[in-house]
Amino acid sequence: MSNKQNSQFHSAEIAVQERLGIADMVAQYSEGFIRSAMPQQHRDFFCHLPFLIVGLVDDHGFPWALPLFGEKGFIQSPNSTRLTLAAKPLLTEALQLDFSEGQKIGVLGIQLHSRRRNRMNGVIADITDAGFSIDVEQSFGNCPQYIQTRVLEWTQQDRLQHDFADVAVESTIPAHMRTFLEQADTFFITSRTKTFDDDNRSGIDASHRGGKPGFIKTVDNTLYFPDFSGNKFFNTLGNIESDGRVGLFFPDYGTGDAYFIAGHAQILWDDPAIQSYEGAERIIKITVEKAVAVAEFMPMTGDLIDFSPVLDYTGVWQDAEAKAQTSSRTTMKPYQLIKKRKESDTITSFYFATPNKAEVDEHIAGQFLPIQVTLPVQVPEQEQLVNRSYTLSSMPNKKTLRISVKREEQGAVSRYLHDTLQVGETIMAGKPAGQFVLQNTDNAVVFLSGGVGITPMIAMLEGLICSVENGMANGEKPRPVWFIHATQNSATQAFSAYLQVLEAQYEWLHTHIVYSAPLATDALGQTHQSEGIISMELLKRILSFDLYDFYLCGPEGFMRALYAGLTKTGVAKTNIHYEFFGQGSIEETEESTTENEAEQAKVVFANSQITQEWTPNDGTLLEFAEKQGLNPLHSCRSGACGACATKITSGQVTYATPPSFQAEAGEVLICCAKPAAGTDDIQLEL
Repeated sequence: MSNKQNSQFHSAEIAVQERLGIADMVAQYSEGFIRSAMPQQHRDFFCHLPFLIVGLVDDHGFPWALPLFGEKGFIQSPNSTRLTLAAKPLLTEALQLDFSEGQKIGVLGIQLHSRRRNRMNGVIADITDAGFSIDVEQSFGNCPQYIQTRVLEWTQQDRLQHDFADVAVESTIPAHMRTFLEQADTFFITSRTKTFDDDNRSGIDASHRGGKPGFIKTVDNTLYFPDFSGNKFFNTLGNIESDGRVGLFFPDYGTGDAYFIAGHAQILWDDPAIQSYEGAERIIKITVEKAVAVAEFMPMTGDLIDFSPVLDYTGVWQDAEAKAQTSSRTTMKPYQLIKKRKESDTITSFYFATPNKAEVDEHIAGQFLPIQVTLPVQVPEQEQLVNRSYTLSSMPNKKTLRISVKREEQGAVSRYLHDTLQVGETIMAGKPAGQFVLQNTDNAVVFLSGGVGITPMIAMLEGLICSVENGMANGEKPRPVWFIHATQNSATQAFSAYLQVLEAQYEWLHTHIVYSAPLATDALGQTHQSEGIISMELLKRILSFDLYDFYLCGPEGFMRALYAGLTKTGVAKTNIHYEFFGQGSIEETEESTTENEAEQAKVVFANSQITQEWTPNDGTLLEFAEKQGLNPLHSCRSGACGACATKITSGQVTYATPPSFQAEAGEVLICCAKPAAGTDDIQLEL
């Protein structure tokens, strides 16, 4: 047999994995992950659910995503290969579903309050007056990415007995449905293989999709949504490549209304929107064939508690389209350097204008300018084009664009700008872009910058001054502004004299300069107001009690420390705005786990009766378990999903990066955990 014949994935799923160059990796880490029987953990999980999502095909072969509800215990698992449900799909007649024994069915169990989910694909075993049972063909876990936290409560249990036989099936998306879809944050999708046969890999799959409100776009009778990073199995995408027919269910958790769609899906592998849509790896296009809106369908409703934390790294269609319009890839044009001004020992401002003196591209204070310069290389008579982006350090004025750049010894472009580029010479630049701009609120403003991070703050301050002057003409009162900046000393501080002039001119502006290494000529109270660093203690001392919008820009450690300090004191994340260029997330700590992990430890896998000595070379506890021939449940290998949560009965662990999934007391995420320093013995129920 070929590897494809032995694989847990069908040929179209493997084709997608191969297209993306990850087939071998997926085959290695997924071995044994998709099972022909449910582990006890999954059986217990399903039996505690008040609802689940099933996928069934209609008489025309379209799969539909449908919720089934029941009081706790309506799902049972008499053995590891069967689920029994004391409920039936309510729209069987209206949607002409093929709900019969021997028919393929997809199942997704999801717990919104804990953000857990597990999947099971199988066959309808038998149907009774009370419900039906499903025989397992494939069982596997899923990570909680993109699931919004909600708590559902029973509100209209009588809806369980309603047959909803008279609902209308339309061929186009109704207007009120379109409005809801474009503000939805959650939907469920079912897909199918082209043929159904005895191969367990054929059948129907039910899955979940989530995003920020606005991640769905409709154009006429077509629906688009981004495909974000997931578990790399590509079950849904593989089915789309195999067949293309899909079904979508959009729940309105506030009212209990439900919206259903069936149509043909297409993967847009190279759509231009991918480049501008934050987090999108592909775009999925669905041509709608059938649309159904059912008012007051769900017997359970509930409020949104919190959005998934990974949505911080995703966008919405409105932003993506705005970004595409200002994309620099197709709008690069020449700009001539008309002036260079030294702002400090290391920072110089560069003023650019169009060669024909036409108006420069508009920008918003705080945005950056993409530039392209030609650098000489070592090979004679050869050059290379290099792209960089620098923050615009002045508010819009239609005549010039100013960037203020720190000269870095290892920065080829910054050295070129400082040392080589002369007044009168040109560079290529695109349209300004970026979302680090002033928010339209009435809150007091606090600018917190370090080093060259002062550049967007100067631009935004100038923008505030302009709006204040315009507002005061209309009788508006300016809001207080604190400009707090940290640098080494007067030699490295940019815009020092300019800030002093502005503070003297505007009584609502308060500046506070912090030097970490003042020169002998620097005078406390004159050149600077504090020495050391910008700390939470300093902020508490100089800021009066008020509601603030905080803006952060500076070195990575500076940003992480202030972000953590502000959130710990109760500042809402929505009131902290930043431009962060560090690795990973601004919420990650700089703590090094090489200092926190043990040099060696004895690890006991109690259930398997295996005891072995662990050293740092053995990697995570999951990797160590796999070296012992064990195959624990897992998925993401990054602490994001909780699939690997394992009970620990003795010892302590440490994590390289704090996991986004919060394990329960007495459990650890072995995919990213290592024995902690000071721990000699660890015992896991594995």
